[in-house]
Amino acid sequence: MRMYNLRTTAPWVERYNPDLSPSPALAYLIGFWLGDGRDAVGEKKVRFQLADKQQLDYVNIVTAKLLDREPKPIRMEGQFYAVDYDTALMYDYLAQPLEELLPCIKAYPSQFLRGFFDAEGYITFHPATGASLVIELGVANTNLDYLDLVQNLLDSLGMTVRRRVTNKKGGIMTIRGRSFVRKHDVWHLCIRRLEDIPRFSRKVGFANARKAGKLRDAVGMLRLSPHDRCAWFLDHYAKRGRFWVRNAERS
Repeated sequence: MRMYNLRTTAPWVERYNPDLSPSPALAYLIGFWLGDGRDAVGEKKVRFQLADKQQLDYVNIVTAKLLDREPKPIRMEGQFYAVDYDTALMYDYLAQPLEELLPCIKAYPSQFLRGFFDAEGYITFHPATGASLVIELGVANTNLDYLDLVQNLLDSLGMTVRRRVTNKKGGIMTIRGRSFVRKHDVWHLCIRRLEDIPRFSRKVGFANARKAGKLRDAVGMLRLSPHDRCAWFLDHYAKRGRFWVRNAERS
């Protein structure tokens, strides 16, 4: 979830010359930043801290490209992978009100959505009675302004979206063994129409390798009959805790 702090405590020396003209790479970074950027408290840094090393590798490459630099080394911070860039210009750009970011977002809506879905999106499968399989694409966030924008962009690309709230403000959430009190309701945008799954794959997709693999499986399963679809899924996926994972991913 997006966390940020606009405190400034010192003059900043810009180390980079970021390219902030509208581009696919910048639109992707905006989407990912709104979903999963981190504020280095009191410092103007573009910072990311993720559990998914492959995802951070990709975001690191995109950020470095926009700064015309080689990607920085990724370090460990507890159980997370982290990287940051001391760039006040890019930080100030990304920290602008949402309406100021719209020219780039609207110029490259698919890339913006890909970044946001890489950060906050998911694809899940729900085996149901009668040998049927429900496939759901979704994205979760607490900021309704972001979700309004994402829903409008998905609508413009021909996808039907349903909105629901799952976790209410004041509830307890646990992340990697640490418990927190939720400060906001968590809202989801959900895509369940079967014809919208391949449409999302064609028009948006995931750069995240794990999510992209699940999306490919979903599109492939839709070519099968409902019975064969469920049988294929149960043969290739197994439940681990609350989640279904590809057999090759089990550990």
